[in-house]
Amino acid sequence: MRNLKPLHAVVLFVFFAMGTVNAQPPGKERPNKKEKIEQLKIAFITKELELTTDEAEKFWPVYNEMSEKIQEKKKEERKLQKELKDNFETLSEEDIKSKSQSILSNELQQTELKMEYHDKIADVIGYKKATKLLSLEQRFKRELLEQMKGRKEPPHGKPAPNRPD
Repeated sequence: MRNLKPLHAVVLFVFFAMGTVNAQPPGKERPNKKEKIEQLKIAFITKELELTTDEAEKFWPVYNEMSEKIQEKKKEERKLQKELKDNFETLSEEDIKSKSQSILSNELQQTELKMEYHDKIADVIGYKKATKLLSLEQRFKRELLEQMKGRKEPPHGKPAPNRPD
């Protein structure tokens, strides 16, 4: 497939993503909010990084692999934090020390994964785009939250409609 302009790649991706959603057999649910947000995030990152079709095809599997590993680490961390919160008064000093060290170790592992995958992603799209990616997830979350509050432009760059007060 020829390299298309980044915007064309985003449009094609969204078109095909929506086509697969609409082509589901009756009885299957449409994407939930989490899936819709994930689709918006993919479109946002693809557009902001100006990924070509070829880059996107190579980038997304690596990015998704990294995201899955980081999400697992975050899930483990939330579990440990909940155990600490729920049992703080009854845990021994040694248990608290052990759990808090596990949380810190987990955070370190997440950072190590990001460093490892920064290089892997740079091998696919270059360091300039890989470094830009470091701030895009946070920016997407911030813009999405602001859009949901009705304050700002949505993550895809178009102004949010004005709401009557």
